[in-house]
Amino acid sequence: MIRKFMMLAAGAALTINTAFADVSGNWGFAVDIPGAGTGNAEVTMQQAADGAITGTYSGQLGNTNFTGKAEGTAFEFTLSSQMGAIKYAGELQADGTLKGTLNLGDMGQGTFVGTRK
Repeated sequence: MIRKFMMLAAGAALTINTAFADVSGNWGFAVDIPGAGTGNAEVTMQQAADGAITGTYSGQLGNTNFTGKAEGTAFEFTLSSQMGAIKYAGELQADGTLKGTLNLGDMGQGTFVGTRK
């Protein structure tokens, strides 16, 4: 009996650890890049059950599609722009916002806050 309970508990813990916070939807990203200024972007994400993310970006870096992934409350996606590959990485917050960083390669890094529209 105890062995069955332990196996069920282990299975439940595994399920919890592989759960994904759903970041699907339309988002407004407020971006701050030190030394370069601030800007806004419209980001739409669709998240599959396995955590795979597809979406569209529209903002100062252009209009483009992207792919990424989510695990737990964390997510990341990479888009191609005229400046090269841009990587966004963040986390779904308890208040429902997204917060994280963007890596512009040789051009530096910035931060963003995403609000669901």
